[in-house]
Amino acid sequence: MPTSREIAEWLNELLDLSVIEDESCNGLQVENEGQIQKVAFAVDACYQSYSKAVLAGAQMLVVHHGMIWGGLKAVTDHTYQNIKFLINHNLALYACHLPLDLHPVYGNNAQLADLLNLRNRQKFGTYHNVPIGFIGEVEDLSLDNLREILRRHGMKDLILPFGPSRIRRIAVVSGGAAGEVVQAAEAGADCYITGEPLHHVQHLARELGIHVIFAGHYETETWGVRALMQPVSEKFHIDTEFLELETLI
Repeated sequence: MPTSREIAEWLNELLDLSVIEDESCNGLQVENEGQIQKVAFAVDACYQSYSKAVLAGAQMLVVHHGMIWGGLKAVTDHTYQNIKFLINHNLALYACHLPLDLHPVYGNNAQLADLLNLRNRQKFGTYHNVPIGFIGEVEDLSLDNLREILRRHGMKDLILPFGPSRIRRIAVVSGGAAGEVVQAAEAGADCYITGEPLHHVQHLARELGIHVIFAGHYETETWGVRALMQPVSEKFHIDTEFLELETLI
């Protein structure tokens, strides 16, 4: 059986953590002792996900949104309580933020592009000069058709309906990327799908003549961690489990 450090080193290489500048401290954030028999996966590092991982019998938790951002300056209050819980329960914590968003196979946006059957897809949505999302063509869709696809896969559908009656080109960036609506319009998208809304995007979308769908920050970012489960299980011959902790955003 592998250790948390061995799994982390393999994930670091698979996900290429150096590919983009990131405020998240990506990689193994809290180590543990002994061997790993089961890895749990979740979107967010929080007390709920730690507790669920322990109840699921996991010795390691892999998340998209980790505990440590911009460096750890103090271990006090809720940070102390969370780290204490992880150590007391011998639960390792691994996080991968932007590199998992943009990964061409396992990334949130690659998975969403697959879900939408985007054809002739191209990289899209630059952040720190690196494209994170994708843009591509779809079969002729109505806004209602697209809404139904998203609903069928458990996503939210807050819609700004300011684009054409038929949708043939879609851009997608998961999570909190509402501001990239301008890039989407400039790239010729009829519809832009992202996670959570920003107020001023209402006016931008109307002026740009583009549909915008806010499908949920959480809902658009379950895909990457879910996609990692099979390769981790196959590589290390261990059990994996996804922990559902849906948020309202």
